[in-house]
Amino acid sequence: MGTRQSLERLLPHAGRMRLIDRVVSHDDIHIVCESDSHRGDDHPLAFDGVLSIACGLEYGAQAMAIHGALVGGVPDSGPSESAARHGYLVAAFDLTWSVERLDRCASPLTIEAVREFGSDNQVAYRFELSAAGESIMRGRAAVVLSASY
Repeated sequence: MGTRQSLERLLPHAGRMRLIDRVVSHDDIHIVCESDSHRGDDHPLAFDGVLSIACGLEYGAQAMAIHGALVGGVPDSGPSESAARHGYLVAAFDLTWSVERLDRCASPLTIEAVREFGSDNQVAYRFELSAAGESIMRGRAAVVLSASY
């Protein structure tokens, strides 16, 4: 599982909006991902060339979605035969950060997410973004899950 191509079946995001580049590791409750996309000149979430730290929430949410698909057992056959579910971010809280802009982070981003709660209809994670071993953003997020597609 390490390439952007293999992530295509795990996220509904396409093209440049797929922000995660690779999964480093995962288990039943935890995932570690990496990304270099924050340094792109044409980042889809940048405004006037600035990628705000607030966009770190989307990186965290995509790591959560990948984790959910991996532990949910999305088969290689694709979405038409999978049990994948779309999730809708409904709350973000306890957000803290130590930088203003992601585009100024010279190192790859490491995105970690840990599932704190899960039921048939919702999940909650805590997540952290770091660059060069330094925490740059952390928080918690809740997601409501839709029916399988």
